Amino acid sequence: MDSDCAFCDRTKFEERIIGEDKNFWIIATLGQITDGGYTLLVPKKHIPCIGAMGFKEIEHFEDLAKRIRLALSVEYGIWPVNFFEHGIVGQTIKHAHIHFVPENWQITERILKDFPEKFINLHSWLELQFLYTVKPEPYILWLDSREEIIKVYWNPPAPLQYLRIVIAEALGRPERADWRNMDPELDKKLWIETVIRLKPYFR
Repeated sequence: MDSDCAFCDRTKFEERIIGEDKNFWIIATLGQITDGGYTLLVPKKHIPCIGAMGFKEIEHFEDLAKRIRLALSVEYGIWPVNFFEHGIVGQTIKHAHIHFVPENWQITERILKDFPEKFINLHSWLELQFLYTVKPEPYILWLDSREEIIKVYWNPPAPLQYLRIVIAEALGRPERADWRNMDPELDKKLWIETVIRLKPYFR
């Protein structure tokens, strides 16, 4: 636990909690790029990224991630439910968290344009955990929804909130890219609605 970390202190996000168990928080995010439904899965343990989890933790994480995607799909009528992670690269809060976004977007081509190097395809979350254990480098991770394949780019020179910026632009809402600059009244309305709609799925 880090006393200065926004995800280590429950009081900093109490109102936005959708669900929890002994290892994870499910939280409506600040900076709703979408019109609601934008959700975070956050380990309670203070670790830098999802890849840094242990074997049992990553299996538990995978089950919860499936539940979140299904809940968002049912509630918001969309599939696939996209997700991404700033695996240390681009993080504004230095505590692992993965973003679930109930919208369709394609960002692989944009990322390749920005960083014309090779990324890799993941076949499971355990593969991410294994690769990070072997070589613990920062990364960005996203779902390529056309193929339902998780893609990882190791150590790109990306700015803060890079994937949020790319996704906000892809959805035609660039003004929502930086969660710290979003209209606070609109944002609160959207995350409150998100909590109300999703909480029944995680009781």
